[in-house]
Amino acid sequence: MNKKLKTTEEYQGFEQGPIRPPSEAYSLLVRVTRNCPWNHCTFCPVYKDSRFSIRPKDHVIKDIDSVYRSLEIIQKTAHGEGKIPLAEIRKTAGNGNNLDPRAFNAALNWVSGGMRSVFIQDANSLVIESSDFVEILTHLKTRFPWVERITSYARSHTIARISDDNLKSIRDAGLNRIHIGLESGSDKVLKMTKKGVTKETHIKAGLKVKKAGMELS
Repeated sequence: MNKKLKTTEEYQGFEQGPIRPPSEAYSLLVRVTRNCPWNHCTFCPVYKDSRFSIRPKDHVIKDIDSVYRSLEIIQKTAHGEGKIPLAEIRKTAGNGNNLDPRAFNAALNWVSGGMRSVFIQDANSLVIESSDFVEILTHLKTRFPWVERITSYARSHTIARISDDNLKSIRDAGLNRIHIGLESGSDKVLKMTKKGVTKETHIKAGLKVKKAGMELS
């Protein structure tokens, strides 16, 4: 991982990225990186003209804590049986609680979806230092111990370069599903679409994910 990609900007509040898999519609979105470190695939318009960066670890921790504080307000105000009186909750949230409005909205959406899953954004979050990822996941599971599934996108090129021990540590910390955009098993097609990877690397990465005990999607 290129340490120059780490940013030192001031914390600007809770962030969410532009994309997620359809299966993560009810997930809490936690943004660890911005955009895509590869960004050459001919078929993907999502991150074009956008610079890749790694968010400071403490900013991600603050995002998680902001959602946690919002959940506390929502759960204290909500009436039993899962009913969410939005007007009352929004009023309570605004009464000197100093909540981040974006984190509050993310928490509301998550509550409505059952709070069972988390998706780590953006396109290739495993490019960060493994120890940082473990710390983020550990904090996430500490705040939300009931979460059943934590998922991230990843490039097979990135996964192939992570040691088995580090990948297992990431799994043990809570990441239990990875989406890899394989696109094709043909080296000719992979080259044509500028995936920056070969079928051999796809296979190697997939086997490493399964060996670590994660679901591969």
